[in-house]
Amino acid sequence: MTARVPLPDDFADRPFLIAAARSAGVGASRLRGADLHRPFWGIRSPAPPGDAADAPAPAAHAAASSDGLTALEALCRALALRMPPHAFFTHETAARLLRLPLPRAFESAPPVHVGIAAPARAMDARGVIGHSMRIRPEEIVFWRGLRFTGPARTWLDLAARLALVDLVAAGDHLVQWRQPLATLDELADAVARYPSRRGLALAREALPLIRTRSESRRETKLRVLIVLGGLPEPECNLNIYDPRGRLLARADLAYPEFRLLLEYQGDHHRTDRAQWRRDIRRVGNLEDHGWQMLQFTDDDLQDPSALIARIELRLRARGWIGTRRPPR
Repeated sequence: MTARVPLPDDFADRPFLIAAARSAGVGASRLRGADLHRPFWGIRSPAPPGDAADAPAPAAHAAASSDGLTALEALCRALALRMPPHAFFTHETAARLLRLPLPRAFESAPPVHVGIAAPARAMDARGVIGHSMRIRPEEIVFWRGLRFTGPARTWLDLAARLALVDLVAAGDHLVQWRQPLATLDELADAVARYPSRRGLALAREALPLIRTRSESRRETKLRVLIVLGGLPEPECNLNIYDPRGRLLARADLAYPEFRLLLEYQGDHHRTDRAQWRRDIRRVGNLEDHGWQMLQFTDDDLQDPSALIARIELRLRARGWIGTRRPPR
């Protein structure tokens, strides 16, 4: 087998324009090599060792590469070579660069969303969804060599594309108290800044449902379903102590007045034997101190009416005498 001709140093470890490589003396046959990805027209990108380059682009949900770049970042860096001046990544692409939790349908490879300030014409290219949009310079951030919409603006743009629960989950992630990327005031300011746009009504509905202590998309979904179902809102991630001050549990959601916990259980609670044993011990400790736990899985989240009825039954059994509001 004939060894491949090495690429010049300027092209060996980064995406490049075919025209630039040809100008540097790289032959057409070398640019058709199986070790080069073809992410977009007119661009080549070296494939990681052992990776096939026949696909049009690397899977954008892949893990970080050896240089710390995710496949999506690498894809965006490639496209940036032929984006119009002052263009930036937006919508789901910006959300994924910000590591926002999104529905699985938005976690695939291209198309990539690219924006440009109006009245400039939106980018039109294969594998790209272009947007000509009203935007202020301060709403664009620059990170790791990429330009994209900042946290608050990205969240507002998602309002035209996500369901209510998913939009709240993205907002919860942005304002999460441990490592906030934005504040509730910044999200509210973004909504107020654009009084006429797609998704504005949903953004306004989502804002009062966003909380700083939610720690996962599933927790958010469970909490929002409860609120929309007309039940009182539980507290997020509450630490529960015994009378001696020892931590018994950190509850996903809790009604401390009624000593009722609500927990979402992912599959790892079932498949991890050590986790399963810890869960049993933890539930026993809580029950010894008068607490009761309701556990839910993905199947429960698919039937909100049954889920709400189950929670209401337990709340009333433990002393809640309130009136359930009409479902929203």
